[in-house]
Amino acid sequence: MAVLKVYSGSSWVEALAKTYNGSSWEDQMKFYDGSAWQALYPELAVSAAADGDSNTRELAICFAGVQFHLNGLEYEYTNVGGTTSAGRWLDAGTAAEVWVERIVTAGSWNSIDPGAGRHQLSTTRSFRCKMASAGSFTVTGYFKFWDAASGGNLLQQTASASYTAIYDDLS
Repeated sequence: MAVLKVYSGSSWVEALAKTYNGSSWEDQMKFYDGSAWQALYPELAVSAAADGDSNTRELAICFAGVQFHLNGLEYEYTNVGGTTSAGRWLDAGTAAEVWVERIVTAGSWNSIDPGAGRHQLSTTRSFRCKMASAGSFTVTGYFKFWDAASGGNLLQQTASASYTAIYDDLS
């Protein structure tokens, strides 16, 4: 329930705020954006970047990918397999309320792949590819974030992106 504080002349008091959506009263404050009702202060909000990367490493195993940490932060894999911060993926709510689904349109995640389906983000989830010999390995796809293990509401869908790990043999 949204709580609004108003000044009564001598002190601030809480007032319940509701929104009329055209047919019923709702406990959460919302606004109409011209096509649909949107939460003014969402209880659960996701804004992952997952915008791909291309990493190269000379004469050594190379990694590329993304990690959604249970603390709400998003990381990109470095070419040596470590991570670097890419910002927040969770804007409101808790990670345990969100499930991530990977959609692969080309290639496959070949390292730290948790398998198909939705994965609850109460555990850190990593998606990366690795190239262990001369050449390159690419996976292309996007991520969907849901508020349930099945069914539920789509919270966000990232744009399609490619992740490439290149093992450079210097030839």
